[in-house]
Amino acid sequence: MQGFARREFQLMLLRRMFDFQPDLVEAACVELGVSHREYMAAHNRWQTMLRSRTAPKGLALYGAVLGPADERYEVPFGDARMTAHRWRLPGLWPDLRFEALVGAGDVVLHGWLVRAAGSPVPELGPVGSLAPWSCVVDDVLARFPGAVQRDPEVPARWGVDVPEPAGGVWRLMFVYGLLQQVSR
Repeated sequence: MQGFARREFQLMLLRRMFDFQPDLVEAACVELGVSHREYMAAHNRWQTMLRSRTAPKGLALYGAVLGPADERYEVPFGDARMTAHRWRLPGLWPDLRFEALVGAGDVVLHGWLVRAAGSPVPELGPVGSLAPWSCVVDDVLARFPGAVQRDPEVPARWGVDVPEPAGGVWRLMFVYGLLQQVSR
């Protein structure tokens, strides 16, 4: 899509993260040299493309915006198979990739940030000390074996509950797969 590429896609991701981490988003905008208005415009343009009758649909939209995927591989899901498509994004998260899980008919079922293959997983201390933007969903699932994923049924968000040995549960909220908030 003309005028919308990987940089603008990354700005679009920041808009949803602003709901949880406005200070981190503002710092990211300074680092990228963009204004609040620019990342809001990227978000609005993405939403328009998603709803447009004339824009490409599903995987074709991601391809038009992000170009060909840098990586592709099959993902079994019960009796079905999905294909994971991953793209590098410039700037903020060099060890992460945006992953779109694609089903039959090139329908994008889910999209989020994941750790790049071969990228070191950060040292994760106790769940209560996890910092925003320090890890992705898979990092938490690998570090805390009792963790349970939950779908908060809000677009772009994902939850993970981590039980404490003495009782109680830590609730982790992710936006596009990147940790935003830890609460009890």
